[in-house]
Amino acid sequence: PDSYIGHPFVITTLCRLLDVPTEEDIDEISIPEQPLGQTFFRMVVRDLQAAQAAAAAPQPPPQPAAQ
Repeated sequence: PDSYIGHPFVITTLCRLLDVPTEEDIDEISIPEQPLGQTFFRMVVRDLQAAQAAAAAPQPPPQPAAQ
């Protein structure tokens, strides 16, 4: 289901869980060292490449059934 994550509490909680640096005593997010979108994009691309490599790997031949 689609969900809305724009509520300040949700944003603040997600930032804390993801260790996004914030300014103390104000609710403004400071500039992270690396944008979160870029971090997650690289992680997804890495997972995709690993899945593609696993799919392209030669499969072992099937074992004959025991009689």
